[in-house]
Amino acid sequence: ARENENLGFLMCLLDCCLGMFGNAVEYFNKWAYVYCGIYGYGFIEAGRGVKDLFEQRGWTAIITDDLVDKTLGMLSIAIGFLTGIFGMWQASAHPEVFGGVGFDESPGAVGFAVGLLVGFLLSSVTLGVVGSAVDTVVVCFADAPAEFDA
Repeated sequence: ARENENLGFLMCLLDCCLGMFGNAVEYFNKWAYVYCGIYGYGFIEAGRGVKDLFEQRGWTAIITDDLVDKTLGMLSIAIGFLTGIFGMWQASAHPEVFGGVGFDESPGAVGFAVGLLVGFLLSSVTLGVVGSAVDTVVVCFADAPAEFDA
């Protein structure tokens, strides 16, 4: 009987912690950050405002899909692979580039790894700006759709 009481207490404690975490996640998200940047509210107030705005418009399913960020992430990976192939081609054409640092056996693999890393990181930073711009347009459109009619 004592074990059931302890287990019940732990389950209650876990439920409470998960509830607090869920409430925090509701307000601390990228949409609140965008809303804060556009309108200048405090972060908690912006979180409440953007949550209410999306619920009022019925956009909660659209927001949770987050297709733009997934697409931009896949594009970053593709750009990384393309620059990796270019790096492999360059390293194979000029093996002396990586030969001086101890990679004499496989300069193409090292060129691919360096190109992949550089391409992925640079495209992620660049496309992150595009993703933020799209998020800003979504929040602005949710708040005032009539402003976009031209």
